[in-house]
Amino acid sequence: MALVAWSDKLSVGVKSIDEQHTILFNTINDLHAAMMKGQSKAVVGDLLRTLLSYTRFHFDAEEAMMAKANYPSLPTHRIKHRELTKQVESFVARYEKGDITVSNHLLSFLSDWLTNHIQGADKEYGPFMNEHGVR
Repeated sequence: MALVAWSDKLSVGVKSIDEQHTILFNTINDLHAAMMKGQSKAVVGDLLRTLLSYTRFHFDAEEAMMAKANYPSLPTHRIKHRELTKQVESFVARYEKGDITVSNHLLSFLSDWLTNHIQGADKEYGPFMNEHGVR
């Protein structure tokens, strides 16, 4: 069973960003499935690194679109992105050192943050992007 499920209510109205958000949800679900199956540290570690890498890619793409549209809240949005990136980097580093394990608490944090970020800050820019022809 998936930890988080994508639905149309999460759509920001920008197709490329919605597709990227779906990939983030799928990666969190893959990480959850691996943890539930007790898969090896290598598998879970690879998934954590994939999540971090794709999160960076997604944030860069989203911020580039905002910059292209001259989105006025880009500086604030960028700060939120940096905060999450630092948190995920810390989780990965601690996991690789053996200081933490991937747990339901960590996965809940990631899924809650992603869902809340999309429903809040990301939903705000969708109409602006569409008005400015950025898709």
